Amino acid sequence: MRMSIAFAALAASACVTPSPRPTVADSYRALGQEPGWNVTIDGGRIDYVGNYGETRINVARPDPRTTFNGHRYETPRLIVDITHARCNDAMSGHGYADTVMVIADGETYHGCGGERRADWDV
Repeated sequence: MRMSIAFAALAASACVTPSPRPTVADSYRALGQEPGWNVTIDGGRIDYVGNYGETRINVARPDPRTTFNGHRYETPRLIVDITHARCNDAMSGHGYADTVMVIADGETYHGCGGERRADWDV
């Protein structure tokens, strides 16, 4: 009996607990032009401001779904699709680490987000 308890304890200690799946940084910002829009993902919220401030959508942040080269947040009114690929803002030419597509109330917008990369400015 003692041997089986010791073996069970030893077997349990040898089990490796999987590390938590990678998560997106708690704070993320993206922007786009024509019409101007921005999205902020911070903590448990996603805040979208579109059409130069006329449209506002504020939703609880769902867990991101991993995509081919990034991740995607999906809610009934707002989808934010982030792809880790170089992006240059259409108006300023500033370089960013990610291309971003936002679908807000059925309308699709494209822009840039993530880390600002001055070495990619055009």
